[in-house]
Amino acid sequence: MEERIIHPEWITLRIYGRLHVGYDQDWYPEKWQQLAGCGPTAGTVMAAYIERKQRRLAIHTVEEARKKMMDLWPYATPRMHGLYKTRWLREGLEAYLRDQGLAGKVEALSVPSIRFLAPKLPEAAAFIREGLAADCPIGFLNLHSGGEPIPYHWHWMVIVGIREEKGQFFCRFWDSGKEYTFNLGNWIANTRFGGGFVRALETGRTKE
Repeated sequence: MEERIIHPEWITLRIYGRLHVGYDQDWYPEKWQQLAGCGPTAGTVMAAYIERKQRRLAIHTVEEARKKMMDLWPYATPRMHGLYKTRWLREGLEAYLRDQGLAGKVEALSVPSIRFLAPKLPEAAAFIREGLAADCPIGFLNLHSGGEPIPYHWHWMVIVGIREEKGQFFCRFWDSGKEYTFNLGNWIANTRFGGGFVRALETGRTKE
């Protein structure tokens, strides 16, 4: 069984006839933003989905997505080495939703590099599943891929689905317009630097 967002098409664009899932930090206008903007980009995808659900504000073009990314930037501005703490995106997204008058309780689950302090697989899987059940993409911070097919270290992405198979959990995530899958348990066990997850609950489900 897979838990997933209901409307992936809300955060999918058609660019030159091809589907592009999620948004891309390369769309920021400044070089610094392009290099360090994965956190605010992931936050924008989450915010755009919530706004589409609550206010029917649709984004159809790169230009519209870029404007929304710039709106989110002040709330999740990268630090010297990027947005490498989950609480920074949590706090930024929480403030953005509050200022925009949008519903959503934003929470974070950190995965520290110290093994015995890291959440166990059932806790991490439940955090992601509950977030997706609230029908919102999950922000995923990967500081080290731990041998999983995750294309970039020190990077934010969005999880759009999770499925369980024989006690293993596999997360589907988007990055730079492409979809990937990784084994959550293996990542928790093998990541050297950890990372974490950010979710928005109570955003309201829809049958639209």
